[in-house]
Amino acid sequence: MENEFYVDPKFLKFKDKEVLIILKNNEEMKGRIIAIDNYFNTVIETEEGIQFIKGSKVMLISKPD
Repeated sequence: MENEFYVDPKFLKFKDKEVLIILKNNEEMKGRIIAIDNYFNTVIETEEGIQFIKGSKVMLISKPD
């Protein structure tokens, strides 16, 4: 039986790392990813606190410069 909570390892490599997230409205968010799933739904800890980002709003996740 396949685990319904399986998350692709490509996405898990960002967990607990500092990242830059660019949203489709060109807003940028920097912080540490607490949780991420296969749909890019993301929980991120920023200077403003913990925030949830819906995956359909994410354009790019990368390491900050």
